[in-house]
Amino acid sequence: MHPACVTLNHHWGYCAADHDYKRPANVVRALVECVSKNGNLILNVGPDARGNIPAESVEILKQVGKWMRLNGASIYGCGAAGPEKPEWGRYTCKGKHLYAHILERGIGPVSLEGLQGKVKSVRMLRDGSEINISRPWNAANDRDLYLNLPSAQLPDARDTVADIELL
Repeated sequence: MHPACVTLNHHWGYCAADHDYKRPANVVRALVECVSKNGNLILNVGPDARGNIPAESVEILKQVGKWMRLNGASIYGCGAAGPEKPEWGRYTCKGKHLYAHILERGIGPVSLEGLQGKVKSVRMLRDGSEINISRPWNAANDRDLYLNLPSAQLPDARDTVADIELL
């Protein structure tokens, strides 16, 4: 595995003047990117001289932890997936589960290139709700499937994860 070492702000140790912290979405996305490349993320948090973690760091870690409680199955024990990186995000996988990390929402359904005939079911990882899959009449080829997400807005702006169970 290849680690990526990053800090929550611009310093490896505590720096009272450095308040330029990464957003929780950036930390989640860095984690997903690492896992999707068979790597892992080492995240440095610098305590102050008394050993206290700055409040800004605590809040970021709480938000990342909240996302992990809902979507951790797409990270823990996962690695790179067979399909190439899609334009809308990243893939991770574990066994027969392919996890689509949808980071950007384009217009219309989300294209799953090359997955026609390979998918048993698709659900939102966060709550298990089913996602409708289809192949529209005007699809460019017969190898792709499309996720019909329930609204124009992604349910989680940090990273919406679809659990694709493969046949």
